[in-house]
Formats: sequence, C-alpha cells, structure tokens
Amino acid sequence: MGIIIRSLIAIIVLIVSTVLFHFAADSLKIKRLNMISTIYYFILVFSLIGGSLVFIGLRKHYLIQKITQQSTINKTYFFLAYCVIVFPLVLIIMKKIINKFFQPKSMGDYISGGINYNSNMVQIQGFVVILMAVCTLATAYVFMNLGYIPFLSIIKGDDLNVLRQSGSRFFQGNQYIKNLFMTTLTPFVSYLTYIYFRFTHSKKWALMFIYMALLSVVVLTYDFSKSPIITYLLGLYLLEVMIGNINSNKWFSRLVIAAAVLILFFYLVMMNTGSSIFSIYTGPVGRILFTQIATLFLHIDAFPANHAFLDGASFNSWMSFFIPLADGTRSGRVVMTIYNSRGVQDGTAGVMNTIFIGESYANFGTIGALIAPVIFGIIIGLFAYLLPNLKKTPASILLYAQFTLLFVTIVEGGFVDIFYTASSVFVIAITFFIYFITGMSDQKYNTKLSKLRFFYRKRVTTKK
Repeated sequence: MGIIIRSLIAIIVLIVSTVLFHFAADSLKIKRLNMISTIYYFILVFSLIGGSLVFIGLRKHYLIQKITQQSTINKTYFFLAYCVIVFPLVLIIMKKIINKFFQPKSMGDYISGGINYNSNMVQIQGFVVILMAVCTLATAYVFMNLGYIPFLSIIKGDDLNVLRQSGSRFFQGNQYIKNLFMTTLTPFVSYLTYIYFRFTHSKKWALMFIYMALLSVVVLTYDFSKSPIITYLLGLYLLEVMIGNINSNKWFSRLVIAAAVLILFFYLVMMNTGSSIFSIYTGPVGRILFTQIATLFLHIDAFPANHAFLDGASFNSWMSFFIPLADGTRSGRVVMTIYNSRGVQDGTAGVMNTIFIGESYANFGTIGALIAPVIFGIIIGLFAYLLPNLKKTPASILLYAQFTLLFVTIVEGGFVDIFYTASSVFVIAITFFIYFITGMSDQKYNTKLSKLRFFYRKRVTTKK
C-alpha cells in the first residue's frame, strides 16, 4: 500500500469522523465546547493525528521503533479508524433515542439559560470552607509521607523519574487520602469556588478561589505530570462556557498560551531538554502527537504475541464474582513491563496508557476492540444528553464539567474505568450532595422569607 493510498485513507477517516462528531455534538465550535466536542478534540490531537501519521509512514518515534511485527501498523490503524467512526455514530443513535423519549434540552439552550443559585450564601460558604480545610490537611498529609516538596527536590537535582514513581506508584501513605481527598477533591472545590465567584463577583469567593487554585496547581503537579494541570485549565474554560460567558475565542487563546508556557517550562527547566524541544519526535510535539498513540500500537503488538490476553484481569478485584480473573492488572503496566522492563526494575517507569480500545483489546482481543466504542458511546451518550436537563445551578454546572473531564481522562486512559473508579464515584456522590443540599437550603430560605413577608403584611393590615 503506497503513501498516496495511505494518505487518502487517513484523510477520508478524518473527514468522516469529524462530520459524525459534529452531528453528535451539535457544534464543534471552541466557544461552544461541550462534553462530546471536548472528547473529539482530545481524540483528534492525542490519537487520530499521530496514528494517521504513523500509518502514512512517520515512524521514527522511539516507541514506534519498539514494534516487533510490521503487520501491527495496519492492524492498529484500522482499529483506530473503526473506533473514531463507530464511537460518534453510536452517540448519534443515543441522541435520537433520548430525543424521542425524553425531549431533553439542547446544550445551546442550557448555556444561554438563566442560572439559579442559593440565596443563603453563608451556609454554602461554610460548607465550602470545611471542604477547603479537608483538602489542605490531605495535601499536608501526603507531602509529609512523601518526605519532600516536589519542586524543591527538582531544584536540588533529584532524579525526576524516581520522584515521579515515588509520588505515585510507591507512595507509602493512605492511597484514598492521596487519590480522593487531595488529587480529586482539591480541583473539585477549586471549580466550585470559581463558579460562585463568577456568579456573585464577591471578594470572599475570589479569595477562596485564588487559594484553591494555587493549592490545585501544587496538588496536580506533585508527581510532575504535565497533563493534569492542562486538564485543570480546560476545566476552567468549560465552566466559563457553561456559565455563558464565552462570546469569542479570546479566552481559549489565552488558555492555549498558558498551556504552551507550562509545557515549555517543564521541558526547558525541569527536564533540561534543550534544542530537542523542537523535534517532532522527542519534543512536546512528539509527546502530544505520537507518545500517547504509540502505546496503542504497542498494545496491539504485545497481545497475544508477547503476552496472553488478560481476559478481564484489568477489572477491579471486587468484580471477580462475575469476571473470575479480575484483579486490577492494568494493560498499560503489562505493556510497560514488556517494552521497558529495565525501567520497571529500576522503579523509573510507570504505565503505557492509551486510548480505551487498547485496554479493551488487551483483555478481550479483536472482539473487545470492536465492542468498546459501542459501550463508550452508550454510556457517555446518556450523560452528555441527559445532564443538561438538570436545573442550571452551580452544582449542576460543576457536575457536567466534572463528567466531561472524567470521560476525557477515561477515553485517553483505559477501558475498564468507564465502569468504575473510586474517584468518579466520589465526585458523583459529593456533587449530588452539594446539588441537593443547596437546593434544600435555598427552598428553606425562600420559605422563611415568604413567612416573614406574610407576617409583615398581616401586621400592616391589622394596624390599618
């Protein structure tokens, strides 16, 4: 198959996928970003463009060169092409079904709609302050267990890869405190304070947001990962879109500039890469376009030639009652062990995560890769098209934004997380708690206010 044929196939797949995602999302405009369009752009940038370039012939990335079978290239690309076409197609079908039976609001109507928020701010602020204290204590606990402050360790010249693994895989403290109350709850509370600040323009909410934003930056970079802080900034942009404040692309341009500055800082200062930063294969461009999707090629290459299919082992162990082999063995770790065993032994290598069809294939083979986009389309479609039906409040806006970021992470991180992760359950629980508690509080506040007005009118009538 020549380069011209390959290029034509890649262009056709890109056009078809984009058109289908456009119908599924209603709009792909950046200033009207929603759950579906956000997922599309992440798949486009981190998977489809790079996968297409590898398929066409750009194969000098160090991970691509680890491929042991030439047939892997074509096989992987066609799995990817199938995924980016079937996934939005299922979303469109879900959209038609939901529109027929539920008649939900469109995302455009939701964005332009009015906002309902609690009139009794004292109670809400008190609750948020408690959450802020929990985040602060959790962060202090994690850093005490780490025994170092990340950025200071980098300045001292400690090995970045070792620090990254000691902060994540080899953390000796309580994992729930680290994963739920520090890395999940902190940005969550930051988003909540931001929403109330944008609604009320109150100095108190502004100060609370500034504190939580700074704490979020510290928390999300504790293991020197680059993507969490970019995702955090994306979350702020999504909130602005949901609130209805985005009327041009200027806000997004600032976000892109901020992300670029952070990435350049990481590569130039923390990783000391020098001139290689401008290389398409080794610099940030290579990291974005090739590294993430290269691990999909390695997934297809590894199973079953170098490792037997996992047969559901990637699922959490509590699911073993209907998936016998479930024990939490993630395919990304298995692939890392196969292609970078030295790094695993030295404690400097983590996992090779990729788009969700990679882990699905690693567990169930071709059938898994074919079924995964259908499952993701059904589950994500339910949330994407039904969440805008909730009354527009700070809690419902936060819920939609959190699910968007959650699904973006899952789509580019693994198959089994769509069914269960502790952090997703935690976020859902606390968001719904805030949603109902603020609604009840507002109802009680309005009831008391109505009673006072009635009593006042009665007294005035009696005096007359």
